[in-house]
Amino acid sequence: MELVKVQTAQVTSDPEALALVYDKDRKWLVQQQLEDATKDAMGTDARAFFEAEYQPTIGCWKIGKRVSDRDW
Repeated sequence: MELVKVQTAQVTSDPEALALVYDKDRKWLVQQQLEDATKDAMGTDARAFFEAEYQPTIGCWKIGKRVSDRDW
């Protein structure tokens, strides 16, 4: 498990807009759809931190539970 930052667009009219998800070292910087559970955990926040596991076979993060904010 790694920690990732999930960032969504500040302003968009697209409810299916991609989120930017990346680890601290930015080894895997990915734009991907968020699952409903992740959207719910984010609420109205434009960015949040989560436990996640990178899945290289499909090129995206499997996002787990939200954690406290970090300074990066």
